[in-house]
Amino acid sequence: MNHDDQHGPSPVDLAAIDVEWPLIAAELDLLDAEISLLYAVDHGGPSPLDWRRVRRAEARVTRAAATGVRPPWHADGCVPHRLDVVGSTGCGYRCDIVRCNACGGEQVLHRTEDGCRAGLPRAA
Repeated sequence: MNHDDQHGPSPVDLAAIDVEWPLIAAELDLLDAEISLLYAVDHGGPSPLDWRRVRRAEARVTRAAATGVRPPWHADGCVPHRLDVVGSTGCGYRCDIVRCNACGGEQVLHRTEDGCRAGLPRAA
């Protein structure tokens, strides 16, 4: 994360968090359901509703993780963001580092369709 202690996270950092937020929220819901399940074990055992809540939260995480993370800018050159490839990540999957001419923001575009797993959430 690029940040300056005086100014907080950059707009690029905030955009990246925004893009990942659906997965983060789904994982927090799953954590909450698992904590409730553990609490129920110590208080008479989990109910079918407790187990259902965990399964539904797991399904939300799976759906959120399966949804491709899209860049916060459009690579087709929409105004005001026109992206230029400024480098390669060297990961072996032709992933590009792009920069916006308008705002100067940079980000990595991972090629998950070519097998790069760097842009995908990690399995627990």
